[in-house]
Amino acid sequence: MKRVATYNYRQLSMGSPEAVLSDGTTISLLFRRLLRNYVLAAGLLLASLSSPGQNINRQMVNQYLKQLAGSPNDTNRINALIELGKFHVLKYGEVKPDLDSAQGFLHQAKALSTRLNLPAKRHEAETMLVVAHMELRDTTVGKLLFNELINDCIRTNDKSGQAEALTRFGACSVFITKNFPVVVACYMQAASIYRELKNYESEIYILREIAAFHTNQGKLDLGNNEFVNVLNRYKAIGYPKLHYTYSWLSYINRLKGNYGKALGYSFQCLESMNRTRDTLLAATFYGDVAQIYWELGKQEQAISWYKKALQKWRQEKQADLPMYNVASIIARDMTAHHKAVEAISLLKNLVGEIPPINKVQKGCIAQSLANCYQSLHQSALAERYYLEAIDWYEKSHQNTEMSQKVQAEVGQFYLEQQDIKKAGLFLEKALAFTPQKHALSTVKDIHYMLFKVDSAQGNYLSAIQHFRLHKALNDSLFSETKAKQIARLEIQYETKENQQNISLLKKQSHLQASELDQARTIRNTILICSILLLCLLGLSYNRYRIKQKSNQLLETKQHEINQKNQALETLLASQKQLLTEKEWMLKEIHHRVKNNLQIITSLLHSQGVYLTDQAAQSAIRESQNRVHAMALIHQKLYQSDQLTAIPMVGYVTEIVDYLIQSFDREGTVRKQISLTPVDLDVTLAVPLGLIINEVVTNSLKHAFPFNQTGVISVALRKLDSQTYQLTINDNGIGLPADINPNRSMTLGMSLIRGLSKQLGGRLQIDQRDGVQISLTFTEEKIVKEMVGSD
Repeated sequence: MKRVATYNYRQLSMGSPEAVLSDGTTISLLFRRLLRNYVLAAGLLLASLSSPGQNINRQMVNQYLKQLAGSPNDTNRINALIELGKFHVLKYGEVKPDLDSAQGFLHQAKALSTRLNLPAKRHEAETMLVVAHMELRDTTVGKLLFNELINDCIRTNDKSGQAEALTRFGACSVFITKNFPVVVACYMQAASIYRELKNYESEIYILREIAAFHTNQGKLDLGNNEFVNVLNRYKAIGYPKLHYTYSWLSYINRLKGNYGKALGYSFQCLESMNRTRDTLLAATFYGDVAQIYWELGKQEQAISWYKKALQKWRQEKQADLPMYNVASIIARDMTAHHKAVEAISLLKNLVGEIPPINKVQKGCIAQSLANCYQSLHQSALAERYYLEAIDWYEKSHQNTEMSQKVQAEVGQFYLEQQDIKKAGLFLEKALAFTPQKHALSTVKDIHYMLFKVDSAQGNYLSAIQHFRLHKALNDSLFSETKAKQIARLEIQYETKENQQNISLLKKQSHLQASELDQARTIRNTILICSILLLCLLGLSYNRYRIKQKSNQLLETKQHEINQKNQALETLLASQKQLLTEKEWMLKEIHHRVKNNLQIITSLLHSQGVYLTDQAAQSAIRESQNRVHAMALIHQKLYQSDQLTAIPMVGYVTEIVDYLIQSFDREGTVRKQISLTPVDLDVTLAVPLGLIINEVVTNSLKHAFPFNQTGVISVALRKLDSQTYQLTINDNGIGLPADINPNRSMTLGMSLIRGLSKQLGGRLQIDQRDGVQISLTFTEEKIVKEMVGSD
């Protein structure tokens, strides 16, 4: 719920006839009875400064909306959504569109918190959703959501979230369900949790809420003592924002008629606000000071503060009841100075700028217009607007200060119209409300008007009783001691303000002196710079003449350079063309070599057709395979942009595939290729290809007799930046026991040993589980041998 300032209208000053009452005891009892009734009126105060109310202003709202436009789905976005939700939930008026907007923001925050697994943020959004449902009077859903929220906070051990939910629900219960035992239980449990968490600032905040609750119940002395305790505890922990507590103490003392203390606390409130630069509720604090002056009858000071408050509220562009109330008071002061037309214009402009959104606000505007038309002696219009205001207040079903105040004003209106009977009815009704919300200064004036009514009707005993009450209240409220105390406080406050202004003037004086010194320094600097500039201009002209001559020489040189550059570009283009032609010729050579090798392969095949000896046919086929391995090298070279390096993965795979197909073993022999992606120079690739050809050929011929199934594995891995290891193995029957591979003089083994030696590698042959041949060689060694041979 939101705090609504209870600013009184201009007091109904009807004069103060002097009279001496001898029955002091009776007067004291009557005064205490009136004070007790007025204390009970505070129980329906709508909310407090310290309650979880409006926490951001319109400017902050605009910043959060801009932040949402481009923010990612992170914690900052969740915070912005929650703050916007709070703003719309806690706006004055409990308007459904505002609460619907709030639920939209809060549901987004809840969904994003769930997706990001942030239970604390989810609980914060759910807490404000509970408040939104309660303010929509959907209390059944609100209580259900609250219970689910508390259980989830306990399940996730989110004690801070639990305490926040209890605090918010307690505040809602004060004004919506009016279940005061629930309020106290929620507040006490929240305070206990914060104390357990050693979050003393939040614990004291709850104690401040409890003090506000007791104050709103009319327990002013208890509330005052609790607020003093809160103030001392805040000071003990060094909490700077004491203005909210000072404002409450000012409010309590104003209700009790202690205007000196009330004004002192208000001045301390303003000092704390200015010191901390927390001006969020500046309009409310200005209004507090204004109301004290207004009830003291100091209209000039009051109006000055009311105007400051109205300016602040209009900056927010929100339809707040205190804003219309303050505008009404300013309008009444204008009518008192015979400016009723300007007052009507002020009210209508305000309504056009910020239209009222509920019945109480509309009643306040109607009440203000009635006062203006009464001042213009347009009685019919004044009566119409007074009755319209009463109708709006009755439709709102809210027992506010204005709804009671209008009865007194209508009574005054009819008293001025000499309609004594109607005047008495409305004035008696003004005093009959329970609880009373009139300030004691207003009650004093109502009794004085009833004194006039009763005197006119001949009810002299009742008239005397009303006059005695009026005089008792007047003497109590406006004693000489209180007047001196207020004057002393005003002097103290003005002195502090003057000291601050003097300090500011000194700073400005020092700043001006500094600016004068700076101006003299700048003037001298300009003079020196001007002289230097003249010297520079002379030197520049001299340099200009020299540069002109230099430019002529440079142009001549540039022309020569351009001619040489053109010749160089022509030469480079010619060289580029020659390089392109060379590359094309190399590719063509590789292509032709490959074709010639294929011709040799075809000739060997043709020759093999006419051979009947199996050994000869085998020799021919093996020669074909060797020639194919070399032809494949040249095929890779002319098909690639690289003319000296071979991609080994494709090359080795094609050799193995070709050999398996050549021996017609696709169905019985399976390959396993594991090669490091590397491009090797032709000088390495050719011997490696021939070695792979010989080893795989031997495996296909001898490792798997009688079409046995098996696996041939070929692996090439890089041991370091220059060293490689080639491994070829099969899982066949292995070499015969009488054959030593290191001494075998067959053509295949001779080629393998010779090519390994050519590579400068270390050859190892292992006969466990088939045959495994491993060759370790170094690329750098081969390059050095090639250079050495050149």
